[in-house]
Amino acid sequence: MYKCVISSHTNPNLSGVARFNHILATNMGIQCIGISDIKNIDTGPILFSLKLRDTTGSERSLLSERLHYLVNKNIDYDLFFHTFDGLEIEYELIERCRMIYSGNSEIYHALEGIDKEVVSAWCPALITGEHVLHEASLNLFSFGMAHKLQIKYYKMLQELLSDYNIDYTLWVSTAFHEKANFGDFNSISNQLSRIFRHRIQFLGFLSDDGVNYFLDKTQLFIAFFEKGVRANNTSIFAAMNRGCAVLTNSDEYSPTWMKHGINILDIHMLQLEDLETEVLQRIGAQAKKDARKYASWDGLIKLICNQKR
Repeated sequence: MYKCVISSHTNPNLSGVARFNHILATNMGIQCIGISDIKNIDTGPILFSLKLRDTTGSERSLLSERLHYLVNKNIDYDLFFHTFDGLEIEYELIERCRMIYSGNSEIYHALEGIDKEVVSAWCPALITGEHVLHEASLNLFSFGMAHKLQIKYYKMLQELLSDYNIDYTLWVSTAFHEKANFGDFNSISNQLSRIFRHRIQFLGFLSDDGVNYFLDKTQLFIAFFEKGVRANNTSIFAAMNRGCAVLTNSDEYSPTWMKHGINILDIHMLQLEDLETEVLQRIGAQAKKDARKYASWDGLIKLICNQKR
């Protein structure tokens, strides 16, 4: 039995290979760890599960360095290749391995002639009947730019919901700013998963239609900001226009017409009674009216066109 699975891909929310590795390790009752954690291993055998064509030169150099550590410690390992491209690091791994699993027959064919036992394998379905949309007494929904998600407020929310003993689920969809990257979501999703554990579900990068669908299914939309909600934070108005109650954070520069308990909820003032179904419905209905009054396209166009030149 292997002691752990070592992966080149570790975030199941971003990578099919990472999800495969996570499911594989879970079903074997062992840990799945990243390449950087290899120095914490003191015994084998271990299984590398790798798709190295996606890695950078620095990542391959790190893997080579960690491989030398395993060799010096006489720790046995096997390989599971999800791709094989004849890379130098792939041959370096093969040299010291005991055996190789090929993820498909093309890989198996590419490994013909290598003086190692090669086993033709496969990758089972990553989506099972267990992966369905989970609903609870309180459905929360959040969408926005990955690099702008404010972890401290989500942690505050989780602590409040736990203290109130509320049955809830949190659905999260993220988008990317043109100056941001997938690393932002990798970091954020890992932090959110640690905070909310089994209660969080990541929905990927939803279209506008997808966002509206979940706004209609949720009781409370979540959007936190570095300082406070502003008049140009459009995600808030998208929720308000659907008649969905909003939980956010406000300060002295937030729109003056946004009032806790009237048309929004402020995380700093949140109480158990604010989360009752009837209260959230009332706030959502008022939010819809007020967003149309104070934050509509018609109103903005009138403001611009009526200015004296």
